[in-house]
Amino acid sequence: MKIVNITERQKHLKKINSWLYKEWGHHDVNSTELDWFKKKQAKIDKKNNLLPIILVAIKEDNPVGTASIVDSDMKTHPELKPWMADVYVKEDQRKKGYGSRLVKRILKEAVKLDFNKIYLFTPDQSSFYEQLGWKPYQKVIYRKEKVDIMVYDFQEEGS
Repeated sequence: MKIVNITERQKHLKKINSWLYKEWGHHDVNSTELDWFKKKQAKIDKKNNLLPIILVAIKEDNPVGTASIVDSDMKTHPELKPWMADVYVKEDQRKKGYGSRLVKRILKEAVKLDFNKIYLFTPDQSSFYEQLGWKPYQKVIYRKEKVDIMVYDFQEEGS
């Protein structure tokens, strides 16, 4: 398995978008899967922007997972930037370490961009992220769901 930037494998964007929309699209009732795809494509096409960075885990030329760095991921917390978002591994490829590898690669990309901290939110995967060095930041209700906001502080970690 290797991890590449989506700009190197744009042919997989539609599949990745479909996964993400099926997983989280219910939170965005005013958008369709096609709307999500067009937004992602437009952001990728803007060569001047540092973000988003969309990584894809590839196994035998097929996508098996994805993770991103985005500027903002919670409308209720615009002061927190940047965010790791859209961490997803295909169901039949889970428990093989791909998620951990994607998260670690996201952290390396964040270091390259000189970020001091990076945030995420999760309703149910806090223990997974804690094992990878993330710390609890705040518990909130977001989109009618209890979620944990977590932070990875590169200065604290000595990275």
